[in-house]
Amino acid sequence: MKKRSLMVFLLFMGYAVVYLDKTIIGFALLPIEKEFHLLPEQLGYITGMFFLAYSLFQVPAGWLNDRIGFKKVLCCSLLLLGGFALCFGLLGFSLGLLVTFRFLSGMGHSGYPTACAKAVVANFPLEQRTFTQSILLSSAGLAMTVGPLIAVYLLAHLGWRGSFSGLGLVAFAIMIAVLLLVPNPPKTADEKSAAAAVSYKGLLKNPIVILLFISIFCINIPAYGLLAWLPKFLVQQRGMPIGTSSLVVAAGGLGIWISSLGSGWLVGRYLQGREPLFVCCSSLLSALCIWLVFISQTALVSSVFLFIGYIFLMGSFVTVFTLPMKRLQTEVIGAGMGMINTGGTLGGFIAPIAIGYLVTLSGNYTTTFIFLAMAMVVSGLIVLPLAGKPRHQLSPEGI
Repeated sequence: MKKRSLMVFLLFMGYAVVYLDKTIIGFALLPIEKEFHLLPEQLGYITGMFFLAYSLFQVPAGWLNDRIGFKKVLCCSLLLLGGFALCFGLLGFSLGLLVTFRFLSGMGHSGYPTACAKAVVANFPLEQRTFTQSILLSSAGLAMTVGPLIAVYLLAHLGWRGSFSGLGLVAFAIMIAVLLLVPNPPKTADEKSAAAAVSYKGLLKNPIVILLFISIFCINIPAYGLLAWLPKFLVQQRGMPIGTSSLVVAAGGLGIWISSLGSGWLVGRYLQGREPLFVCCSSLLSALCIWLVFISQTALVSSVFLFIGYIFLMGSFVTVFTLPMKRLQTEVIGAGMGMINTGGTLGGFIAPIAIGYLVTLSGNYTTTFIFLAMAMVVSGLIVLPLAGKPRHQLSPEGI
C-alpha cells in the first residue's frame, strides 16, 4: 500500500509539471507576442503545434506502454518534455524555433497520460481506478490554481525564458525520482501472449473508443482553448491587469481541482453504469457557464462562472477519461487510452489555432466563445448512445 501511495504521489507530481507547462504558456504568450511582434494566428501555432505532436504520438506511446512497460515510458516522457522546455527557454530565438521546440515538447508529453493510465490499471482493482486516476488528473487543478500565480511571479522575475528553463529542470528531478522509486512489475508470459493476440484494428471499430474519442476531442477544445487564450482575453478585452487575470484563471483551476477528486469519488461510488448521462449533464452545464464567462464584466463574476464551468467540464473529462479503464482489457489499455486521448490532444491542437483565426477575422471574442460552448454541447450529446448499455470488454480478437 505504501509503495502504491508513493507511486501515485510521484505520478501526480509529474502530471502537475505537464499541466504547469500548459498553464505557463498561456501567460508567456503576452511577452512572446511583444518580443517577436506576432499576429494572433502565429501565437496559435506556438500552442497548436504542441498539441499536434501530442496527438500524433499518442497511439505509438500507448503501444510502447503495452510493450515495454509504463515506467520506461514515464521516464522517457519526462526526459523529453524537460529537455525541450529547456530548449524553448534557452534557444527559442525565432518563431520557427519556438514552434519546433513546442512540437518536440508535445512529443514528450504524449507518453505521460497513457503511462499513468497503464500504471493505475496494473496496480489497482477495478473499483479503485476511477478515484485513483481522478487524483492524478486533479493535478490539472493544482497547476491551474497555483500555476497562474507562479507564472506571473516567474515572468516578472525570470522572464518567459527563465520560466521554461526552470520547468525543464524540475521535470528532470521528477524523472530521476520515478526512475529510482517507481516499481515496474514484469509482464508474465500469459500477459505477453494475450497482448500479442489482441487485434488493435478492433479498437478502431469499438463504439466505446469512437464515441469517447469524439467526446474528449470536444471537451479539450474549451479546456485548452481557455488555457491558451483566456489570459489574453481578460487583459486585452476586459482591461484587467495581468495579476488580476491570473486570479481569475486560478479560480478555474480551483474548480478543476475540486471536480477532479469529487467527480472521481461520485462516479466511482454512485454512478457506475450511468457515466454517459453524467457526462451529458455536466457538459451542457459547462457550456452555459463558458458563455456566462464571456458576458461577465467583472473579475469576480468571471471567476465565479469559470470556477463552476470548470467543475462541470472536469467532471465530464474525468468520467470520459476513466471509462475505458472499466470497459477495455488490461492488455490493450495503453493503446486504447492512446487512441482516445488522441482525440483530446487533437482538440488541444485545433482550439488555439482556430481561436487565433476567429479573433483575427472577427476582431473580437464573440465567435470564439460560441465555438467553445458548442464544443461542450457536442461532447455531452455524443456519449448518449452508450447510456444504458451493459459494460463489455474488448475481446482479444477485437470487435
